[in-house]
Amino acid sequence: MKLWFAEGFIEQVKGSTPEDVAERYLEELVFRNMLQVVRRNEFGRPKAFKMHDVMRDLALLISKSENFGVVHNGGEEMAECKARRISIHTNKELGSFSGVSKLRSFLVFNKLKTLPSGIKMLRVLDLAGAEIDELPNKVVNLFNLRYLNLKGTSVKELPKSISRLLNLQSLDISDTRIKALPREIGKLKNLQYLIMHSHNRNSNDFRIVNGVQVPSKICRLTNLQSVSVIEARDDLIRQIRSMTQLTSLGISNVKAADEMDLCDSIQGMTRLRRLLIMVTNEEETLRMDALSSPPRNLLSLVLVGKLEKVPQWFSSLQNLTFLYLHWSRLKEDVLPQIAALPNLVRLSINNAYSGKQMVFHTGFPKLTSLTIRNFPELNEIIIRRESVMPKVQSLYIAYCMELETVPKGIEYLKNLQELILESVSMQLKNCIYLGEGSVDFAKVQHIPKIHVK
Repeated sequence: MKLWFAEGFIEQVKGSTPEDVAERYLEELVFRNMLQVVRRNEFGRPKAFKMHDVMRDLALLISKSENFGVVHNGGEEMAECKARRISIHTNKELGSFSGVSKLRSFLVFNKLKTLPSGIKMLRVLDLAGAEIDELPNKVVNLFNLRYLNLKGTSVKELPKSISRLLNLQSLDISDTRIKALPREIGKLKNLQYLIMHSHNRNSNDFRIVNGVQVPSKICRLTNLQSVSVIEARDDLIRQIRSMTQLTSLGISNVKAADEMDLCDSIQGMTRLRRLLIMVTNEEETLRMDALSSPPRNLLSLVLVGKLEKVPQWFSSLQNLTFLYLHWSRLKEDVLPQIAALPNLVRLSINNAYSGKQMVFHTGFPKLTSLTIRNFPELNEIIIRRESVMPKVQSLYIAYCMELETVPKGIEYLKNLQELILESVSMQLKNCIYLGEGSVDFAKVQHIPKIHVK
């Protein structure tokens, strides 16, 4: 959708945000069978699509005939490009070709190393995965640029001249080698989306993401809606209090002493829908009890760090659809505090509880996906009755070595489509491997897909 925003494809509709309008566009494409939904996110919204081969061929044909866009796969040398948008699907270096000065979008889907000369009017530049370790000099001269994607490149820093991109709306530097942003980033007054986290692919580690250091001037970007993940330093947590327009925030390097400033800042962000908070290290305590009234529209919450107790405000998250607790190591069971959340769809808990027993007594009316990972002491999971988690479709249990049987009451999960067991005890594996010879066979035979890793 960010590409659509950059291109100006989204019309203004009174009473609707551009995101809402774009969502309706996607829904219309799906309704007309022009796109097929492959995967949905925790909010139930389409996250990935595919297009039927026949529809794709037709779309490419019309796109080329209308000079809307073309795909270059390197099959033959391109001498001229009449289209306004080009998608590169080849590792071959591009030679010079006529029409390059009229391009509006340049998208790379392979490991291109250099940009063609003469691009001046670009609005969209997608270099995700390109084999570059620095931002090409010509990029900062693209005054009309709205969208810049450097995801997965080896770029180490952004130049101070990035400040020339005064029309930039979306900047993605996730999974690059950039550790800090220059002060000049504060001059990009039209910036709306700043994506800059680096993922740790090992979910068993404490640090699941790495943030980026940002200058205090970032607080002056009044159009910024989404920023993730910024590294808390000095009094940055206090300064972001003025960013009440944010709808998505990720912040790392948080300390226990930051509690009051952190909670004050978050409480003022009434539009916030997505929030990620991560402390400095696994021994640091995440304190958020001072948050008396969390943003009422919060949909996604990720907390990384040790919790002394379950925050009282958890029960007020009536619109929450996704909750991820990582390395919380709570001594009390969190389940009773969140069981009644009416819209919770996905729950992921990783080393979040130090107890030996986990009991689902009641609730979780809309939960469809449950992940239980890295509980070294856990030896029993109990599902009390059929009314608990009635819609759950996916259950993933990993690195729970003391667990020797499938969850008691798993037969109550009538809609369960998939059970995944990874790095669990041999006793638990045998409950699945032995088939009809296992005492648990009757409990799991209704599940279509069972994977043991």
